[in-house]
Amino acid sequence: MAHALSPTEIQRLLDGAHSFRSRLQVRAVRVLEESEWRTTHGEVLHAQAGDWWVIDGDDRWSVADDVFANTYEQLDGDHYRKTATVTAARIRDAFALQTLEGLAAGEPGDWLVRNPSGECWPVTSDVFKRRYVRVQGKQ
Repeated sequence: MAHALSPTEIQRLLDGAHSFRSRLQVRAVRVLEESEWRTTHGEVLHAQAGDWWVIDGDDRWSVADDVFANTYEQLDGDHYRKTATVTAARIRDAFALQTLEGLAAGEPGDWLVRNPSGECWPVTSDVFKRRYVRVQGKQ
């Protein structure tokens, strides 16, 4: 696995980074029991009962209940939109970081993304381009 970023390294990488918002509508349903899921790069992460499965086409990831409540709004039925603006930077080297769900890795060119409350996670470059749009100014 790649070098695990410390909180200080994460802060340094995101200092001066741009703000982005999600451009997608997603489906979301409650996680009913403790579950495991795999990232794009194959890491096994963990969802707890009461978390949310967020679904974008064939891609699915878990979001902690409190994070979901503070960063998504319901549109209709099981359709939601992420309302929180995130800070993100494209990372040149392979990296890993501790997320709420477990240790996740990013490859060279992937993005390091952070919610306003501090949760961070990696996003592949192609997924980032599809999901996010830059907002004017910096966070």
